[in-house]
Amino acid sequence: MTRHPPRTTWLEISCSALTNNLRQLRSRLSHTTRLMAVIKANAYGHGAAETSRTLQRAGADRFGVATLMEAVELRAAGIERPILVLGYTPAWQAAEALAHDITLTVIDLETAAALGQEAATQGATIQVHVKVNTGMNRLGVRPGAVPAFIAALRDLPGIEIEGIFTHFATSDEADKQHADAQFISFQQLLAALERNGLRPRIAHAANSAALLTMPYTHLDMARSGIALYGLDPDMEQCALPPGFQPALAWKSLVTQVADLAPSEAVSYGREFIADRPMRVAVLPVGYADGFPRRPHHWGSVLLHGQPAPILGRVCMDQTIVDVTAIEATVGCVRLGDEATIIGRQGEAFISAEAASQRIGTNNYDIVSRILARVPRLYVE
Repeated sequence: MTRHPPRTTWLEISCSALTNNLRQLRSRLSHTTRLMAVIKANAYGHGAAETSRTLQRAGADRFGVATLMEAVELRAAGIERPILVLGYTPAWQAAEALAHDITLTVIDLETAAALGQEAATQGATIQVHVKVNTGMNRLGVRPGAVPAFIAALRDLPGIEIEGIFTHFATSDEADKQHADAQFISFQQLLAALERNGLRPRIAHAANSAALLTMPYTHLDMARSGIALYGLDPDMEQCALPPGFQPALAWKSLVTQVADLAPSEAVSYGREFIADRPMRVAVLPVGYADGFPRRPHHWGSVLLHGQPAPILGRVCMDQTIVDVTAIEATVGCVRLGDEATIIGRQGEAFISAEAASQRIGTNNYDIVSRILARVPRLYVE
């Protein structure tokens, strides 16, 4: 590193990896298909502002977020490309959406009418995308109700219907039966809208998994989140192809090394009791950083390229690891030594996917739960 991190636990985000991953995705799309970079949840833990700036420079056509607050954050970061809020936006946020030129998703006429009324009052229009529920059964209008819904939207003042989209529930699974059924439903809807002069100009359905494994779903635009960050849509059923690079590494510095005598315990609750003389090291990272405490932690971190098992409970701000074997085989562990929580150290590697398997979740959860108090350093 060329400079000290602002804290002794930090993330390193590789801008070149982000750029590479966007280009890998772009290479799989036709020149007429737009690419939306999904930056919700603080860019899946990678830091929304700098990540979005990096991806805008790399050529992302649009950005997708979950909330208006996230969209406004991107505008404040200097993002000039179109931004779509993929989730629900209440009518009382219409003025703010207009002020920042944000495109909104609509799923009901009452909210759409209120959004349009605010826009018309300002002598403006607000761009919207219609969300269609083809089988995710989360947000969205049922396909059969969409033609009437769009026709009614067209009659509302202040509303411009730019797009229509759906979201796959199982595109990251090897069995594409349900995803294909969803896409057929969406295609049939688009054809009906086209026949009646109601089809919005941008239709989109593909997420990262579909972009990579279902090229027939690309349509006018594809949305990518998890693959942009070099993480598998699903570790077992939809691993990334060669060429993608994880963008995030999580590191910490040893703040103390100490001896542990037999029968001495570690951390709250005395859940670990030494049965032999041991050497332990303290790392300034804990569950208030998003490093999990319950039901499981992820077993070990890396020190000197070797696994250092986590001992006892992870605390709010600190974690204790066993370095006995490392000192016996590799060398002395000292104050200030660098530990890797996610990422590569020497020949060893802890992936977000491996960590997620250990605690029974997925890689999305692992990286997006890393809290904002962990500083992000952006490196090449």
